[in-house]
Amino acid sequence: MRNEILFVDDDRIFNMLHTRLFERAGVEKSLLMSFKTGDECLTYLDRHSVGDTRFLILLDISMPVMDGWDFLERLQYRDYKENTLIVMVSSSVDGADKERSKKFDQVIDYIEKPLTSRYITRLISEEL
Repeated sequence: MRNEILFVDDDRIFNMLHTRLFERAGVEKSLLMSFKTGDECLTYLDRHSVGDTRFLILLDISMPVMDGWDFLERLQYRDYKENTLIVMVSSSVDGADKERSKKFDQVIDYIEKPLTSRYITRLISEEL
């Protein structure tokens, strides 16, 4: 099974930082993609979700156009949702956001920005 890691965050600095952290953890650069909006990511998934590819998406909540919650709602109507794991990566420390994320089967974790090397190492060993 091929695993791709997708970053969805309107902050390009976080996308670059998280990409570098995954590269340092040994993930091939060709398996890492970043998107500034949820729409861009869904378009990519609609076109590339064939075969046995599994997607790990690190999803921000607060974004213009389509926030993380809207992304999750739209994902529920896609055939590839079963091959998709989501980690909510947010600056929000609101307990209500953490609870809301648990309503989606694809969400495997909710963490506060930024990701750490230790977290990435654990995530890779457990999920990929």
